[in-house]
Amino acid sequence: MPKHEGKKAISTILKVSLLLVIIISVMAVLYYKVSEMVAQRQLEGYARAVFKYGKDLLFKEVPEPLSKLNGTHPRLYLTNERVQELRTLIKGPLKELWLREKSWIDEYWLDKKPSDVYYNDPEEMLWQRRVGNMIPHYALCYLMTQNETYLKKAKEWVFTALGYTRWGPTPDLAKAHLLYGISLAYDWLYYNFTPQEREMIRNRLAMEARIMFLASLKTEEYKAEWWYDDYLQNHLWENMCGLATAGFALYGEVPDAEIWINQADTKFRKILDSLGDDGASHEGVSYWSYGTEYLLKYLDLARQLLGRDYFNNSWLKNTAYYRLYLALPQAFWKEGMSCIDFADSPRRDNYGPSYHLRKLAAEYNNTYAQWLAEALEKAGLSEPKASWLNLLWYDPSVPATPPTDLPTMKHFNNMDIVVMRSDWSGDATLLAFKCGPFIGHEALEKFDYDPGGGHVHPDVNHFVLVSHGKWLIIDDGYSDKRTNQHNTILVNGMGQLGGGSIWFRGNIVIKDKRKSAIIRAESNPVFDYVIGDAYNIYPDAAGLKKFLRHVIYLKPDIFIIIDELETKAPSTFDWFLHYEGTLEKTTEKAFTLMNGDVNLKIDVILPHEFDYMIYQQTAARSEGARKKILPTLKLSPKQKVEQAIFLVVLHPAKIGELHPTVTEIEENGKPGLLIKHKDKEWKILFDFTRPERNSRIFELISEPEPTTIYYNFTRELPPPEPR
Repeated sequence: MPKHEGKKAISTILKVSLLLVIIISVMAVLYYKVSEMVAQRQLEGYARAVFKYGKDLLFKEVPEPLSKLNGTHPRLYLTNERVQELRTLIKGPLKELWLREKSWIDEYWLDKKPSDVYYNDPEEMLWQRRVGNMIPHYALCYLMTQNETYLKKAKEWVFTALGYTRWGPTPDLAKAHLLYGISLAYDWLYYNFTPQEREMIRNRLAMEARIMFLASLKTEEYKAEWWYDDYLQNHLWENMCGLATAGFALYGEVPDAEIWINQADTKFRKILDSLGDDGASHEGVSYWSYGTEYLLKYLDLARQLLGRDYFNNSWLKNTAYYRLYLALPQAFWKEGMSCIDFADSPRRDNYGPSYHLRKLAAEYNNTYAQWLAEALEKAGLSEPKASWLNLLWYDPSVPATPPTDLPTMKHFNNMDIVVMRSDWSGDATLLAFKCGPFIGHEALEKFDYDPGGGHVHPDVNHFVLVSHGKWLIIDDGYSDKRTNQHNTILVNGMGQLGGGSIWFRGNIVIKDKRKSAIIRAESNPVFDYVIGDAYNIYPDAAGLKKFLRHVIYLKPDIFIIIDELETKAPSTFDWFLHYEGTLEKTTEKAFTLMNGDVNLKIDVILPHEFDYMIYQQTAARSEGARKKILPTLKLSPKQKVEQAIFLVVLHPAKIGELHPTVTEIEENGKPGLLIKHKDKEWKILFDFTRPERNSRIFELISEPEPTTIYYNFTRELPPPEPR
């Protein structure tokens, strides 16, 4: 063995041995009320894991920025020089953001105590997240002002948290938030703590980080927590960010901090590799804002302290557009209401997103992200959970550009979500449609297990519709995962694979690589058009051979929904529409939905004979008390059939405005529609016998084919196989 390799091996062995000595000595010093028996068992497991795997857990070569820290503080995002620079900037270009941050703390939080955020939650203890979240706010306010009041508040919250018996009932979100927030305080206020206080904080951080580390490492000796390899689930992102931040804060003071950092970095590299290119999230906007916050927090630390720039990533470059296009028109914006609520997401962000968007604007010179950050913040719709990051992440050289020059249709072609809107005005009409694999096309091919799809719904070919500031066709929210709670179809009473419990069961889908997809999407000045192919996402027992949903958007406000269905034997088909407001049957084949000063005309063209029900479903969670009443319209052919076609025309309008007249026609042997509205007339013919599934089902013969093409996309799914 060459001399230098022998020295390196000896050095590695010495490092691992030193880690064991430190770990075993720490076992005897457990702070505060933590259960000695449980903690010792966890730390002994940790020691065994480090002894067995420690050589592989260290950096092969310590990154240069990390090796040069030499005990310096502050080091997390800030240095002494950066603090001085910020003190100048908050009197200039950062003044407005700083005053907003300071006034929020002064008005709402200066008199609060950690006990004020407590609520009864024995299963997850998520109230501890707020404790971890608040600490950096107080600490940064102190750094900017040197006002002792903020320092006292930061210390009060830190030492209260140190007194908690447990940081969360299991190694998960509560622990992650406390690790993150207290690590920042330890670093930023290092010289404001006494040596004894630093030791107290350091030892508790080290103990909790070791437990989190062990939970992320599946070994023969220890069964990791459920999230340890859920690379597309927000819990892993938050937990690894908390672990890494503790490692960065304690590096050079706690020998095993290096392995926490390396473990987190390894996980984040796999996370980035697992994300698709389109920037969309399968978990919905609210969980996007949560996970993305901790992804960006880590990546910023990795650039500074590891010298590793992970921002050259397609998902990151595009993800601001996901939040922009899934934003509701501004007429909707109010507390708790700013975005489309696919998956388990509510209609708002849980975290931010102003500071996320400012970071993305700065990294990618994205002027639209800068605009959205400002617009949401001015409307009071950005959750300030980590709004101190605005001071670190805002780049005033990036202008804010409203999206009025962007296309009104957007296709996220990995997650297969399409958003169509009439324009970018505040009272625009917007339809959002989804048909992709539950974790996206790329991840479905990469993984042989579900890497984090629990928040997804069995809602392929589902859509929602808003117009003139009102919700019309809606999602079911955070509830048990059932297809009949979505605006799609049951076949022989059966919903889609993955449904039926509180969490989406993705392994059922992954096992056979069952794929749904948008197979055509196009946009031009006259219409937008999309085809979703869902034949492969139902149980084999349903006997489904074809389920193509076509959405034709005749601009600016007419939507034609066509469903082509085919089964192996005569079957039942139930077509669902869930709505907000009141619905009544107005003619033999038409319904009218009323929601305030907006109504939606629903013309049922096919089937010619159908049964219908107007009733209320209750979308509930098996765990907890969350319930949502879902007003429902269900349409069903009167007889079992092997082939069925649903053709429904939707038109939203303000009260008092005219709806179009819709008439069935036949021309050249083809069925069609004649739609007249105001001074406009559309004649459309349909081809239900075309050979290619991804070719247009319609011909708009009332006007020439548009020559301006905004977007044109096609893909194919494999033909149905006998099952």
